[in-house]
Amino acid sequence: MSILIVKELSVADYGVFGIFQTTITLSIYLLGFDFYTYNTREILKVNQKSVADCLMNQLLFHGVIYVIVLPILLGVFFFNVIDIEYLSLFYLILITEHISQEVYRFLIVLKKSVAASFILFVRSGLWIFTLAIYWFIKLEKSSLSVVLVFWFLGALLSILIAIKYLPKISSFSIDYGWIKKGIKVAAPFFVATILYKIMEFSGRYFLDYWSTKAIVGVFTFYASIANTIFVFVQAMVLVVMSPLLIEAAQNNQKELFDNRFRKFKKKTVTFTLIAMLGSMLLIYPFIYFLDNQLLLNNIYIYFFLAFATSIFCISYLPHYKLYVFDKDKALLISAAIGATLNLIFNFVLVPRLGIFGAVISQIIGMTTLLLSKQYFLIKEKL
Repeated sequence: MSILIVKELSVADYGVFGIFQTTITLSIYLLGFDFYTYNTREILKVNQKSVADCLMNQLLFHGVIYVIVLPILLGVFFFNVIDIEYLSLFYLILITEHISQEVYRFLIVLKKSVAASFILFVRSGLWIFTLAIYWFIKLEKSSLSVVLVFWFLGALLSILIAIKYLPKISSFSIDYGWIKKGIKVAAPFFVATILYKIMEFSGRYFLDYWSTKAIVGVFTFYASIANTIFVFVQAMVLVVMSPLLIEAAQNNQKELFDNRFRKFKKKTVTFTLIAMLGSMLLIYPFIYFLDNQLLLNNIYIYFFLAFATSIFCISYLPHYKLYVFDKDKALLISAAIGATLNLIFNFVLVPRLGIFGAVISQIIGMTTLLLSKQYFLIKEKL
């Protein structure tokens, strides 16, 4: 997507898209409330509720959240974070993206990783490929609105396809007590996730205030490319192995968990290094191909962002041990420390150093996150 917008439109347009995309991402987390973290552990426990009950109770919870959050998000347009002309597309994309994401997570828990990966491809890749063809044959003039329409259609299609992979539901029961417990369990994860996203995205908003849309576009472009490192590691390791780790831990199978975690650790480190080094080798010819001088002048930014993303990937090693053994408070504190330092350094450095200040702040936040999780892992003797 980054390549397509920069090539067909401009870096400044990508800056506008970056703020739109970032706001959608943060809003999805508001709608989701990280309730899946509770539901995942419940489904994988022995003698718990049926899959149908877990799914339908989670849907009821999200329905209530929609009623509360969607009107509040109008403030995004009131304060001109996003132009009012994109209001309808914002809500269409937000709702379909959220539903698709929750279905994707649900399929992973059910160990249907192939189906989940296909759904993710439709939601995140197929529509981009289709848009590229659409623009290539010049069916319509390139514009940001066209990008957003295709994004919505991609998310919608992924939901329609996912329905066939979901279990058939003939009966279910609503359990308000179970939902209430889920809110209490998910709340720390929700706060931690928002803090993670502050570390990942705050630099864009600081640059949007202190700099230009073009600079926001440069930062967002390189951050998006760097994020493919995490996407690669997630697809190759996290999606496949996380349900296995959770299952072994929840069922008190210590030896099995230890064996699985050793494989998880080895694969996470290996694939992170492969993705980071590979992307660093390819980034220069890639930018040369795009023939964009602004991106070329700031290419050094990518190496720092790739390093920050790799640190984030490695932080999932202590993260999953803390998570599967219910050390939720440790994860929350780690995220809070990392996000606080990230915001402080963004506030101090971005006005003075611009885009480089945002990059340094992200590295500091991610490194602090990793070290904090590792500290709690040692403290808890896990």
